[in-house]
Amino acid sequence: MTIKQILITSLLLSLLVVSSAFIPDTAKAQTELEPADNFQLQAYLTEEQALALIFPECDEILTDEFVMSPEEKNSLEKLLSRRLYEDGFRTYIGKRDGAIQGYAIITEEIGKFHPFTFVVGVGTDGKITNIAVLVYRESRGGEIAKKRFLYQFLGKSLKNPVRINKDIINITGATMSVQYMCAGVRKVLAVINEYYLSGKRSVSDLKVANSHVVTQVKVKAIEETSKSQNTKSKEKTPPFSPPSQGGDRGGKESISDIKLLKQTRMIMGTFAEVSIYSNDEKTAGNAIEEALNEMERMDRLMSNYKNDSELSKVNKKAAKSPVPCNAELLDVIEQSQYYSELSGGAFDITVSPIVALWGFFREKGHVPPDKEIEKLLPAVSYKNIVVKKNAETKKSGTVFFKDMKTQIDLGAIGKGYAVDKALEIIKKCGIDNGCINLGGNIYVLGTPPGKNAWKIGVQHPRDGNEILGYLELKNEATATSGDYERFFEFNGKRYSHIINPQTGRPVSGTIATTIVAPTGTEVDALSTSVFVLGHEKGMELIKKIPNADAMIAYEEKDGKIAMDMTEGFKDKFKKIGNSLPEEKDLTR
Repeated sequence: MTIKQILITSLLLSLLVVSSAFIPDTAKAQTELEPADNFQLQAYLTEEQALALIFPECDEILTDEFVMSPEEKNSLEKLLSRRLYEDGFRTYIGKRDGAIQGYAIITEEIGKFHPFTFVVGVGTDGKITNIAVLVYRESRGGEIAKKRFLYQFLGKSLKNPVRINKDIINITGATMSVQYMCAGVRKVLAVINEYYLSGKRSVSDLKVANSHVVTQVKVKAIEETSKSQNTKSKEKTPPFSPPSQGGDRGGKESISDIKLLKQTRMIMGTFAEVSIYSNDEKTAGNAIEEALNEMERMDRLMSNYKNDSELSKVNKKAAKSPVPCNAELLDVIEQSQYYSELSGGAFDITVSPIVALWGFFREKGHVPPDKEIEKLLPAVSYKNIVVKKNAETKKSGTVFFKDMKTQIDLGAIGKGYAVDKALEIIKKCGIDNGCINLGGNIYVLGTPPGKNAWKIGVQHPRDGNEILGYLELKNEATATSGDYERFFEFNGKRYSHIINPQTGRPVSGTIATTIVAPTGTEVDALSTSVFVLGHEKGMELIKKIPNADAMIAYEEKDGKIAMDMTEGFKDKFKKIGNSLPEEKDLTR
């Protein structure tokens, strides 16, 4: 299949899918369906601008086109461990005063539905010097063109790993685009190394007719030069920047007056996005800014990676003597203990020493000896945490650990708690229609204009390219935990990063849990609790909790993938086509 064929196929697919206006994080197995009406052609750079960006100091750019032999193509595919649709490449060679400065290839990869076009520049040392997106065709995930994302690739060579969620941080709503950009970057690095840096192809005899003389094109920052034209809809949704003027426009609000404003930041090691529908850009802009600031404040409070965070101070000293801490940290710790009691110990914020033992905080996991696991297990218990609140205020207080090796990690509840705090902010700003997404922990407020609900897609638990269906939600939160988020394989067995705190070993059998409940804190904690408990006990727990619903995907004894849903989840979940023929039959 050629790129042109792929493009045609992807455009046809876009006509078959119907959805709403927001894409949450697929890192937690959630994404929204691509609406045909929202297809956009986002043209950021022309070819000339891209080449001027890659070769700013060059006075000449040569082009070299070649077709690979079947043997060469096969060799390159083996090197990359992937199939290539290209039969050849066009390479740009930048020169200054006759000396080669670097190489570049403009290439395409398939995102979720449509191809996107980008350029990768590589120096004579084999390292990436610059990278930029020329055209992005998805209606969402345009952050992939932002410098704050692309800088992660700079300096990487073919010797370096380029993997999503390990070496390259994912983008909310654009997981597949990020995955294929990583693959495309390695493809370019491989081509330049195999053909040019090795000396296999000589560029000394290229004709002048194949050269481009560089005119100094003034290229602004990608964010500033981006132009978006919607091929299907009259309305445009530009990236949000706080307006200099605004206020109440007066009169009756109509759908045509309402704009979608959104802003994305990296918070808690993932992408946080706040989206608001409003006809008051100033108020919405301030609300978005304050909500993101609040989530950053929560990160400074609860982070294990910031030495000066309140939680880090607790972890350093609480085993020696009670450590004073503020009301919010005490609150999230006490809520964690509540879910620990509720789940019979399946949820436990003290499990981090065991997680570290299995190597999930390092580059590569490993199976530790049973003796080491047993040695650490006494430190893993929520009952080791002693919280005492101020007798007068009932707010601030102290935290003490009964075991010297006990440590707290709020990763299984902290993002949900931060979403709830951000929700409080936007409500105080008078916002009644928006979405908060922190690494797949999502809360939707109100409904999109002209819609009855927000539509949040649910990904197949074993096929990242297939959407099972979507949830229709209003004033609710959702989150997913899955064994595909972080895992390693040893001797043919998959080991998930989700550890059973009572055994000290990765959970097996459960594949994914998706929870719907009234708060972000609740869905965050319950998604892990249900995952650890497993299918039957997990369902028993959910059915006891008011206004909580769940879908659990699990592996049966015969190896088939099955699933179960609560009745409330069934009411909110809409399957797509034949992707879900019947419950308990998701086998690919």
